[in-house]
Parts: sequence; structure tokens; C-alpha cells
Amino acid sequence: MKNRTVLSIDLGSAYTKLAIRRDWHDESQLLRELPLATPEVDFCVPSVVTRVETGRATQWLTGAAAATQPPADGVTIYRYWKARLFSEHPEEQASHDSLGPPGEGHDLDDYEEVAVAFFRGLKRSLEREPFALDLANTSVRVCIPKLETYHGAEARIIHILERAGVRPARGRATVYEPESNACGVLTRGRNATWFPPRVSFMPSPGRALQLRDMLEPEGLLEAFRRVSGSFGVLVIDIGGFTTDFGYVKFDTSFSSDDWQRPEIVQSSYELGIRELDHAIYESLGPEAREAVEALSSSEWDAHKARLYRGETVALTRPGGASVPLGKGRGAESIAAAIAAFAQRVTRARDQFREDYVRGPINAQTLTGGGAMIPRIRQALARALSADERIQVSDLLDPDEPRRTLMQRDGHVDEPVLHARAGRNLELVRGGSAIGGSSVFFE
Repeated sequence: MKNRTVLSIDLGSAYTKLAIRRDWHDESQLLRELPLATPEVDFCVPSVVTRVETGRATQWLTGAAAATQPPADGVTIYRYWKARLFSEHPEEQASHDSLGPPGEGHDLDDYEEVAVAFFRGLKRSLEREPFALDLANTSVRVCIPKLETYHGAEARIIHILERAGVRPARGRATVYEPESNACGVLTRGRNATWFPPRVSFMPSPGRALQLRDMLEPEGLLEAFRRVSGSFGVLVIDIGGFTTDFGYVKFDTSFSSDDWQRPEIVQSSYELGIRELDHAIYESLGPEAREAVEALSSSEWDAHKARLYRGETVALTRPGGASVPLGKGRGAESIAAAIAAFAQRVTRARDQFREDYVRGPINAQTLTGGGAMIPRIRQALARALSADERIQVSDLLDPDEPRRTLMQRDGHVDEPVLHARAGRNLELVRGGSAIGGSSVFFE
């Protein structure tokens, strides 16, 4: 095992999350109250970089400061720069960079500069109290999408980290988002290792994974107790740029020598919430589009969250006139776009299952920013639960903590319920960061 301490960075297209494991047996924890985070969710850093040209000076803003910068002369806002680094067709990403007319084209080197500026901003913010993390000497692992035709992603990330003065983790400097998310959700951040007993005349075995101590007492361990067959879990993560699928198959028969390393198959699809954003934008009239184009990234995120809940919002055009969104036919268009997006995710799930899954799906879980949109989560839960044999685990179900803990202990108290509900919310948004720092990847 290579890294005793690891900082994991889930480089999300819309928001970046960070988690740390400080020792072999410490729980992986999200870093909260981040200086660059959005005020609404203190562990989510907007993955926005803004370049401000003032005279002869150039200033780079990252995170919340970049997201609150409104469009203006001399201001270049990079919202979905991650897609330029990892997309199978980076030249087609200009139309997705912002809502409105396509931005000017930039080559890949430009977006590597943006990435370096983002990681430098993270590094500077974490060097201050209360974190006081020295990223030049702390192993850092980055979670990236698993796109089938893309090659060289890890080498590119290592190059970007080193330019930013950040130390890449030994062994695996990157992990794929589907596997890290699945690991985070299934272990809930638990870490456990052991030293197998020494056999006479053989070298001393090194530190090894103790997977059984990392899993939930329900579900998976119940399957282990049956000591037969296999148990499969599908984790679906709906992000800004991609939807990620990670299928984990546990050998519960103990027939393989490496049962503590379950089989993981995974893939990412270029299907994210930005697709929904653009569908909504295209359905708007000219005046509403003008009002949306004048918003900062953080303002649009706040307004669209209300729109996607079915609420009406009022925007102000640059000239001062008010424009309502989400009323009448506008509300119908938004509802139709959400339903169509949920159908696309369901079709992608079915395609992933057909192409990659060779075993049972006993349970499936929805995570990611897209799962935070109630109408998307509800539509997907209905579609995914069409097969009655497959349990759909909803971490945002308010009854989940009590139901699970009652099954485990038969009694619960309010602090324990509150703690589990809080962890569930963290796993929905930050499961990849938590999983990326797991001892599973050491």
C-alpha cells in the first residue's frame, strides 16, 4: 500500500468536492467550510475559473469568487472547462461553455492553463487555516470520468497537478468517477486494513485491505453470510458533464482468492445537467434568454434550482424590465425537458447494463447533483424500480436513516439519525471524493 494520507479531489464539471483520509484506519471525510465553496453548500467548490483583464494586469479567480463574477468586457468565464480536457470531441464543447451564443474557440493548451489556475487556487486556499494542508507534500488523487475512447487522461492530470505545485498520489494519481463513487457509497468512508499472518519461510506480507469491515452491516454483509453466488450493486451518478455508471459485483461464494477486490465495471456517458440547462435555455423567448445571459454562474445555479422544482422565478433584463420564467407554457416546457432528460439517463443505464453488466443487479443507487433535482430523482426511481427484483436505494429518502438503523439495532436515537441523514446527503454530492480517498485504491 502506497499512500498513508490522501487528499481526493472530485473534479466535477459544475462543483468540485474534496475529501481526506489522514491514516490507514481513519474515516474518509469531506472537507467542509472551504474558502472557495458556495455559501449554500460549504463542501462544494464551483468549478468555475474567471480571467479578468484590467489594463495590463490579468487576474485569475476560482471557485465562488469566479462564479459570482457577472459577464462584462475584459471578463472571460470558464464554466465547463473540464469537458474540454476529457471530452471525446473537445472541439465541439464551445457551444456548451455558457448559455447564449457560443464563446470563442480555444485550443487544448488554453484549457490546461485554466485547469492549472483552478488547482493553484485550491492549493492556496487549503494552505491557510483551519486546513493548513501542504499540497506540495500531501498525496493528491483526482477523480475523472471514464470515457471509452479517451486516452492519456492520467498523464495530463499529473502534468497539470505538477505545474500547479501539487503532489500526485503514488500508484494511482487518478481514479475513475464511477468506481470512486461506488466505493464511497458502499463503504460510507470506512477504511480498514490488516497484516495477514506470516507463513513459515515466506516473506512478511504487507498491509492488506480489510473489505468486510468497510461495508454496511445490511445488504452486502447479509449476502456474504449466505456464502453463495454473487451480489451486484449499480451506482448511478448524474453530474454536470457526464452520467457515470459503476457496477460492483461481489463474489459471496468466496470461490476466488481475491474476493476482497470485487469486480468493477464502469463507464461515463457525455450526458449531464448542462444538457438540461441548454434544453431549458433553448425553450425560452428572446427577452428571457437576454436576462439569463446577464446572470453570473452562481445566480443561474440558484434560479435554475427553483425552476427545476417547479417554481416561478423573475429575472431582470439588462435594461431593467422583469421577465418571469416557469409560468404557463414555460412551466410545461421545463417539465417536459426534465422528463426527456430522465428518459435519456434511463436509456443510458439500459445500454450500460446490456454492454457491461455480467451478473445480478441486486441494488442500485442514485447520486450526483442531478439526483438533487426531485423531479429527476422521482422519474428515475420509477423507471429503475420497474423491475421489482431490484431494490432502488434513495439516500435522500427522509425515512432511510430510521429504516436502516431499526433493521440494524432495533432502536435509534435522534443524534444517530441526524448523523446518518447528514452522511447520506454528503454521499449524494460527495461520494466520489470520499471514495477516491479510500484505502481500496492503495
